[in-house]
Amino acid sequence: HKAPYIEELEEHMQQLHKKRALVVFERRAADNDEEMAEVQAAVDAAMSVLGRGGGNAPIIAAATSAAQAAAAAIKQQKSCPVKLDEFGRDENLQKRMDMARRSDARQRRRSRLDAKRMSYVGNDYSYPRMEGESSTDESDNESEAYDSNRDLLLQTAAEVFSDAAEEYSQLSSVKERFERWKRLYLDGYRDAYMSLSIPSIFSPYVRLELLKWDPLREDVDFYDMRWY
Repeated sequence: HKAPYIEELEEHMQQLHKKRALVVFERRAADNDEEMAEVQAAVDAAMSVLGRGGGNAPIIAAATSAAQAAAAAIKQQKSCPVKLDEFGRDENLQKRMDMARRSDARQRRRSRLDAKRMSYVGNDYSYPRMEGESSTDESDNESEAYDSNRDLLLQTAAEVFSDAAEEYSQLSSVKERFERWKRLYLDGYRDAYMSLSIPSIFSPYVRLELLKWDPLREDVDFYDMRWY
């Protein structure tokens, strides 16, 4: 009768991971759109100048100036100037606020990542870079919300077997009982086809512990889990 509770916890944990990934994906997509527009405009302007021929200093300087001007123009276009509607309300106010918020968030993430790197340099340690860290680093609010919801789910999972007898409340106790049965009554153990039933019996305990598995945020391994 524990299966429905475990399935519900698994579903909630899956949705939590999915929501977190979606938030990061949407934020990075918005950041990339804003940053790449300026980069692409600058590259196109520079290539247009360089395409006229020549590679001397004046041409390179002209290409650099053209790139800077193009990037500035795109940035100005994206600044969303004041545009009043018939009631005198600024239609672009929310867009400017969103852009400013994303820009500030990007700067905070970069500053935090730089500080983390420098702390390793100052201590003469090599920085243990994680794949995708610079692009998926979350804001403090996002991390706190995720940790809070995850901790709540894990606390609930810890109570699933709280009403069970002590000898059935932990996988180690259940495993010990079956090992003793197999050792003392091997024929009966075989006649009951316990080798086929044990995976289903152990499954609820394993699934509950696997709720803690979060390899993208924590350095964990199956070897460190009690069921392994």
